[in-house]
Amino acid sequence: MIRAPRFLTLLMLIGAVTGLALLRESTPTPNAHGTFGRGPRVVLVHGLGSSDADWLPTARALARRHQVTLVDLPGHGLSDMPHNFSLEEARVALDVALAEIGNEPVTLVGHSVGGLVCAAEALASPGRVRALVLIETALKPPMNEAARAGLLAALDSDYDGVIHAAYLDFGRDAEQGERLYREVRALDSTTVKRWIRLAMTSDISAQMTRLQPPMLAIFAPRTWGPDERWEDVAAIIGFDQVPQLEVERIRDAGHFVMLDQPQELAARIARFAAHPEGEPIAGR
Repeated sequence: MIRAPRFLTLLMLIGAVTGLALLRESTPTPNAHGTFGRGPRVVLVHGLGSSDADWLPTARALARRHQVTLVDLPGHGLSDMPHNFSLEEARVALDVALAEIGNEPVTLVGHSVGGLVCAAEALASPGRVRALVLIETALKPPMNEAARAGLLAALDSDYDGVIHAAYLDFGRDAEQGERLYREVRALDSTTVKRWIRLAMTSDISAQMTRLQPPMLAIFAPRTWGPDERWEDVAAIIGFDQVPQLEVERIRDAGHFVMLDQPQELAARIARFAAHPEGEPIAGR
């Protein structure tokens, strides 16, 4: 069975921070940061505090046969962070960015909480999304209300201690965990808390029954262990009601699969982008 503490960490770091460039307080403005390559379009969306730099090795591999676009979410890169933030605001910002890119449906790829935003966009604007790929994403908070309240209180009372402990557990190894912790400590704690609150209060799992595009979900062993049944994991993180779903695990990777296994991740995304209508597969 799944151990709840592992997923407390998942939510706390739901897209751990690696290089937030600019924070501004105003209406969120999306920024389609860069496009390169030729072929069917793949759009890559980072998680909390991450940046397009994390995607570059994966993006370069994909660009051999795809046109790849990197999109900044609100509060990242040149995109603004509003005072009153919600999943819907993040989704609308992504929708605007996709509209600026063009009219053709894309393969939409999101990491961690960026995946949550991508899933919301696929539900609201299915015509924009040909295929959906979520990496290390939870579609609902895997804890009850009391546990969420306790964690939020801990973030307020001992922010450094909670984040440090979480990052040590969340990195591929202790060295990576310490490096990521040092980077997140350089960021505005209010912004980090806003994204964590969004992740901990957003549950779109029931809506996934009406998802139209086929979806691939990719996890690292820290989230979906080799000794754990996918059905148990799916129920806890909200994937048990997705109609067209493939699920895969990438070995030797932490939460940042694009940093740890960029070539393998690119190969998985490219395979699914080429044949998203394939038979659902679980347990790879």
